[in-house]
Amino acid sequence: MSILYNTNSSLIPKFQRHNLIRPHRSESKLQNEFHSRHIKDSDEYLKDLCRTNWAPSLHRRINKFDQLELSINAFCALIVRNFLGWYGDKIPTQDDQFPTLVFDLIQDTLTHLKKCEIDFESLLCDQLALILSQHVQAMKRLVNSDSSLFLDYCNLTLYHNQYPQLITKRLKKPLDNQSELQSTLLEAIFDDLLLGKILDRVLEPYYILHALRKLPVDQEKGAVHNTWSFENALKSIASLGGLIARIATGSNKKSDQRPFLYRYIFTFLFQDVLRLYDKKPLLFALFKCLQFCTFGFKPMDKFLHNVFQNTLTTTITTAATWQKLFITLRHMLFPQDTEMGPATQIPTGEALERVKSEACDTLWKFLQIRHMDRLSGTTQDDVHLWIEILSRDKRCNKLLCFRIIDCLLANLDSH
Repeated sequence: MSILYNTNSSLIPKFQRHNLIRPHRSESKLQNEFHSRHIKDSDEYLKDLCRTNWAPSLHRRINKFDQLELSINAFCALIVRNFLGWYGDKIPTQDDQFPTLVFDLIQDTLTHLKKCEIDFESLLCDQLALILSQHVQAMKRLVNSDSSLFLDYCNLTLYHNQYPQLITKRLKKPLDNQSELQSTLLEAIFDDLLLGKILDRVLEPYYILHALRKLPVDQEKGAVHNTWSFENALKSIASLGGLIARIATGSNKKSDQRPFLYRYIFTFLFQDVLRLYDKKPLLFALFKCLQFCTFGFKPMDKFLHNVFQNTLTTTITTAATWQKLFITLRHMLFPQDTEMGPATQIPTGEALERVKSEACDTLWKFLQIRHMDRLSGTTQDDVHLWIEILSRDKRCNKLLCFRIIDCLLANLDSH
């Protein structure tokens, strides 16, 4: 059956009446949870989830996915299913050509991302650090203000009424085929669903506060230190030797790259966040001396670059990290692996203030246990300010997220 684009067509009531007597309509209430005989989030479970949401003609390709591809495709399949489920009432069809094209688009996007060679050091340590710095500086000026926080924030960051349309325009550009129908559909997917409803839920400040309240602060001192043994000592020496070998043979990137300690992330951390120049001037002076020394001593600077690259490749950019991220997002948005779960009841007023207070106390204890308060001169008032910056206005966090996404897309466009 072809798609009925004319919503006034006489065939639509006929199609809908036919659907009303189909068994799956009467059993729809039983489909609120996805069932599989495999352990949740295992490879076979994710394959079952993908096969359930994609057309049978795609199952052979799904069976060949690795763990990361399964995690991403399971998440994307649920997003597509929920969007098409909403849109299906307006465009009734049993033709799987469109979902297949969406599936191909997802795979092409993943293939393109795998081939991209991004300068992560510049992206993380300069570009994103600058965006975060601008955000923190603006929020510090406004957090104690009684005026319209979001409008003032937009003025201070020089961004207003540009998002998410600017991001959607970037995403639509490689797909443009002069079709108004496709353009409208993509705008609905990006503006209303991905960058609208879903991003609103993910960026709710309550989730950040809730995560901070779960920081480990009740560990016994005896549990922190492992019992010494000759075997543990050998393992530690072997691990250290492997680390040094990886660092020493790190990738030799362009020799004219910026000295590592002059990356903007150190300005962001030591000046915007910790304010070491005011609280720990001696420590700040030592860092400035170290900056100068590494600038003139290239082997030390190369060592620091290699340390960063090693940390990046062993923690941040690993397949396991991204796999865990998409699994977490799927659990948050689709708790039953079917429809988007009901929105969490977000506390307001006094209840929200209690959550903020608990998050502040937990983070403060966490810093004290690790003696980070003494090292950096951080006070409880600083922690309270950080919590306020994180939770004062969700719209500010959303605009920050838009700017980060825009920066990431710009880096992808340049490769």
